Amino acid sequence: MVNIDTKRSFKKVGTHDGRFHADEVMATAILDKLFELEVVRTRDTRKLGALDIVYDVGGGEFDHHGVEKTYRESGTPYAACGLIWNHFGRDVIHTEDSSLTMEEVESVFDYVDRFLMEGIDAHDNGLKVMDEIIPSMNISAIISGFNPPWYSEEKEEEAFYEAVEVGKAVLQNTMSRKIAILKAKDKIIQSYENRDRSEFLVLDTFCPWEEALQEIDEEGEVVFIIYPDKGRYSMQTVRGRDGKTRKNLPKSWAGKENEELSAITGVDDAIFSHTGRFIAVAGSFEGIQKLAEIAIKYNED
Repeated sequence: MVNIDTKRSFKKVGTHDGRFHADEVMATAILDKLFELEVVRTRDTRKLGALDIVYDVGGGEFDHHGVEKTYRESGTPYAACGLIWNHFGRDVIHTEDSSLTMEEVESVFDYVDRFLMEGIDAHDNGLKVMDEIIPSMNISAIISGFNPPWYSEEKEEEAFYEAVEVGKAVLQNTMSRKIAILKAKDKIIQSYENRDRSEFLVLDTFCPWEEALQEIDEEGEVVFIIYPDKGRYSMQTVRGRDGKTRKNLPKSWAGKENEELSAITGVDDAIFSHTGRFIAVAGSFEGIQKLAEIAIKYNED
């Protein structure tokens, strides 16, 4: 790891000017997590040579434009953000939460690379990431969308820094999501070991449970998760390792609310059941328990 002081040190860094892309924007966001930055956007090799860190330009360690690329084990080549993340990412995570073990830091590092950096790198290297029946916006397109339109008088430098702020938020959220999963693991294990009934996992607060449950519930016993939800209680179905829902909520509940759902279930404080049959809500813990008991007995056939 790089030795990072509590007070962020100053770095003068550089990337190319002109139209910007997600890889150098996200690389800048990563570096901004560690250092006080002055960013120079240029292709002037003389100016670049005087900087502390140069990326996505100049042919150095963090430029991926040469013929000889560096590849992940998955086969995806690195672009600027992946190269910068590979070098500085663990320090970013440690700075974010110094209580994490080295194993946990590595877990967050891999998660961020897999779910954020690799896709950006793939796009920037010209790879087709996926074909989708329904088009969906990706982070590379979102960040590139900050480039001013050809007819605009907006300054490119200002647009670049706006994009960096978005990149910082996305990076923060991605790290936080995985850290939250890691910090919830002990709670999930404790709740799992203290079950009153094998099919139900009852949590005293909502927290990300899927990953830990997949790991510890080897026999696939847990069918529904129950947790408090803003003064009410919710139950949620569980998917197995094959991605299939272990047990859906009853068909007759789908899309029903309040009195209509209460009439069907006999649960006075029943509030809502999703049309997708994977979430139901009641006003009390007793109410959600009753719904869970009914649902566990439900036969799809």
